[in-house]
Amino acid sequence: MIGYDSAFIGTSLALPSFVKEFGFKQMSAHELAFVKENIVSVYQAGAFFGALSAYISAHYLGRQKSLWVYCVVFLVGAGVMLKAANGDLGPIYAGRVLTGLAVGGASMVVPIYISEIAPPAVRGRLVGIYELGWQIGGLVGFWINVRDCEGLTQCTMLTLF
Repeated sequence: MIGYDSAFIGTSLALPSFVKEFGFKQMSAHELAFVKENIVSVYQAGAFFGALSAYISAHYLGRQKSLWVYCVVFLVGAGVMLKAANGDLGPIYAGRVLTGLAVGGASMVVPIYISEIAPPAVRGRLVGIYELGWQIGGLVGFWINVRDCEGLTQCTMLTLF
C-alpha cells in the first residue's frame, strides 16, 4: 500500500489529464506548488496519526484485525479520491488523509505481526520480504502512469519536483 500509493500520486500529479481536470495550468506557480504540497503532505500527516493509532488498535483489536481495518480504511480512502472531479480537490485531500492513516497504521503493525507469527529462523527474511514488497509497490506505482504521459522526460521530471 505505502509503496504504490506514495509513488502513484507523484506521477498522477504530472499527468496531462490530471493537470487539465484540476486546472493546474491556470494556477500561478506559487499556488500550484501549494496545492501539490498539500496533496502530498496530508498523506504524510495521515500516516503519522495512523502509526500513532496503530498501537491502540493492535493492543485492543489484535494485529490481524487491525490489518483488516487498515485495509478497509485504505480502500475507502481510494474510493473517496475517485469522487474528485471538475476541479474539486476536496475528495483528493480527504482520501489522501484516509489512505495515509491506513498506510501509517499498517506500516507499524505488519512487522510486528510478522515477527509474532514467523518462526525465529525466518523472521528476518520475512520482514525483508515485506520491505521488498514496499519497494516493488513503489516501482509499480511510479511506472503505471508513464504510458499516459506525453513524454517520459516530462512526467519523470515533474514527479521529482
